[in-house]
Amino acid sequence: MTGRLSVWPAVFGIALAMILVTVVEPVTHSLAYASSAVVLIALLGWILEARDVAGPPPEVEPEHEEEETPPGLTYWPFVLALGIVGIAVGLLWAWEYSALIAAIPLALSSSAGWMSAVQQDAESTPAPDQTGPAIVTASGKILTPVSDQVLTTQAAGGAAIALERTEVRQVSRRGLLRLTFWTGLLAGLGAIAGATIDMLYPRGITGFGSLIAAGNASQFSPGTRTEINAGKFWLVHLSDEQARISDPENGKAGFLALWWKCPHLGCTIPFRANHTFAERRGWFLCPCHGSTYDNAGVRVFGPAPRSMDRMEVMIDSDSGRISVNTGAISKGTTDNAKFAVEG
Repeated sequence: MTGRLSVWPAVFGIALAMILVTVVEPVTHSLAYASSAVVLIALLGWILEARDVAGPPPEVEPEHEEEETPPGLTYWPFVLALGIVGIAVGLLWAWEYSALIAAIPLALSSSAGWMSAVQQDAESTPAPDQTGPAIVTASGKILTPVSDQVLTTQAAGGAAIALERTEVRQVSRRGLLRLTFWTGLLAGLGAIAGATIDMLYPRGITGFGSLIAAGNASQFSPGTRTEINAGKFWLVHLSDEQARISDPENGKAGFLALWWKCPHLGCTIPFRANHTFAERRGWFLCPCHGSTYDNAGVRVFGPAPRSMDRMEVMIDSDSGRISVNTGAISKGTTDNAKFAVEG
């Protein structure tokens, strides 16, 4: 009972943590990741239960198949199977809050198991029945069990005690546990590996972190700045004059994708068309601490450690379509204008 009592609070805490993470920061295919935790919990519970059922190892207590008690029913393989199915469904289902389907039942069942373990631990253990019901042997004889004290007394008095043992062939509990456990372990680890691969190599990414279609080059006049919310960047079409002012030696006209996150503390940077600095009007101005950047995102004032970071820009030469890889980010430099892509 002590082992059970120590496991349930941990499981309950894991379930609550999964619920909290899912609500605060939902991710795609979250059911697969939550089900991976269910698989690990099932394997751990199965190991602990198997240790209790199997008893001492053969070198300590040799196996006697005819004397063994058949293994009882266990719910851990069922939980393991549910976890594996959850991983499979989660890999196919992209709902961000789907982890709650696994986390909420896990929290409820673990809390119920915890309360049940507490209740059972508080109750006193009933005295064993030393006589027990009558036993019918294979030959049809009816035997009435007697207590150990009576047997000891009769044996001390010289009475002959005959013991009849009925041979019952059954599957070794250790053999059954080995077969089912290793099968479940391999299946569970395989499912977890699939969820891990999906997490490391996500599929069908959309929005920030993926390739964003920003429009056609003909839509943006030289000298304009367009806020692209889906990719969290400013699409800047540098004019010849803007490029020359930002970087007199290497600056060139073209398109830049500037991440709107300030390199200082991460505040979102807006463009202030009426802000005047160094006798020029129109700057990117961080509202938090005043870091100021020119049209190419080059820092000219403020506590920011560098210029605005750039994202990779690609323009199709035939159609003029602009694509920005928001997952490919380069640290901003004083020569940002040099990296403008001609449209």
